[in-house]
Amino acid sequence: MRHIASMNRVPIGRLLVEAGTLTEAQVEAVADAQRTQGGRFCSIALSMGYADERALVRTLSRQLGVPALIVTEVHPEPQACALLPREAAERHVALPARVFNRTLTLLMRDPTDAQAISDLQFLTGKVIRPLIALEAPLRRAIDAHYARMADAPLPPSPHISRPPEPVVPETPAAPVEPVSMLDELFTPHYERAVDVDSNSADARPRLLCVDDDASILRLYEGIFPPSEFRVFTCSDGVAAVELVRRLRPHVVLLDGRLPGMHGFEVCRRIKQDPDLAATAVLLLSGAYRGWQMRADLMSHCGADDVIEKPFAIDHVAARVGDMVRAARVERQTGTARILGGEAVKHLNAGLMMLQKGELDAAAAEFKRCVAEQPFAARPHFYLGKIHERRDERYDAMFEYEQAIALDATFFPAVKDLALLYQQAGFVQKAVEMWHQALAICPDATMRQTIKDHLLRLI
Repeated sequence: MRHIASMNRVPIGRLLVEAGTLTEAQVEAVADAQRTQGGRFCSIALSMGYADERALVRTLSRQLGVPALIVTEVHPEPQACALLPREAAERHVALPARVFNRTLTLLMRDPTDAQAISDLQFLTGKVIRPLIALEAPLRRAIDAHYARMADAPLPPSPHISRPPEPVVPETPAAPVEPVSMLDELFTPHYERAVDVDSNSADARPRLLCVDDDASILRLYEGIFPPSEFRVFTCSDGVAAVELVRRLRPHVVLLDGRLPGMHGFEVCRRIKQDPDLAATAVLLLSGAYRGWQMRADLMSHCGADDVIEKPFAIDHVAARVGDMVRAARVERQTGTARILGGEAVKHLNAGLMMLQKGELDAAAAEFKRCVAEQPFAARPHFYLGKIHERRDERYDAMFEYEQAIALDATFFPAVKDLALLYQQAGFVQKAVEMWHQALAICPDATMRQTIKDHLLRLI
């Protein structure tokens, strides 16, 4: 079947009337407009000014049994959009919102379209987690976001040439004290590897190239000249993980087979660390080949892309350029998620009222916080807690989904959403969320508890 459970759906108009969102007369007017001009019922109701996006999408969520999001409150990750070509996003009316390990969260016009989800999984190599959103705002968001991606300044085009002959560095006048024992395991070509300030004035993107073949490292040095990139090299898997923490590179070019720690495990550790997960990882492998293996590596290791060896220099340079551009957009816009100013005041006021049990007043403060800072996750989380206290399960799910879409590493929201899914009988969704909670859980004892719970649930 192309669409799931479509025969058993309660008409959306009836649900909107029952919720008090639309009147019977308004439902008839929307239905008349739908018959004459086509389109989605809720999008038409939104365009006619009968209800706001939040009320409409919540009712759609109840109708389909699929979590929903408000498009204007979601901040899509560039690395998520990089997985899905614009043509496919427009064809399926689907906007990639967030990548987390094997999962790609998508805002979709119709998340019950099984064929579309199958196509999107094939295209992206990820497990699709569909959320519903209104069509009209979703189409506008797709246009706007992909346009921004296209207009974002690219790093200078890498100069493609034959790699230069290795240059023997001059012997320093005095021995240099190593930063740590790890310095013995890598050899930076252009500069000594020290803690790098990601906000430094040096605008060159940072690349960490990891390979145990010295000739490959020299090749990278030829592809990415020091005038345009800050290149660090490393030949050991264990050292690579530590260097990613210290250097915070824009892109890691990672060989699949390394001494110390396998490249695939290096990739997994980077992607499972909440502080490092946004780092773009380009896996290069000569031993594992074929599109199915590529999809598996992207799915199980979390790699942003996989290229087979031997590779074309132009192809690697182009992919690194794309990843650097996406990383720069993310780092420039990511600060918008940090609470500050009036938003903090409203959040704190809401928390004080929540502790006193003044739910209406607390909700009002959290909504003011959202208005001040639309990309902050915490006010949505606390709105979800208020809905839970009122036994408004689907509204609570909605707010937790908003929080997670804005910050996939926000453990309390992920944990509470997993519990809600489980209580509502959505077992597969609960399992998915418990896996996500396990990956970001900050406490070892709690991680073991989640593992035991997952075993019982599965």
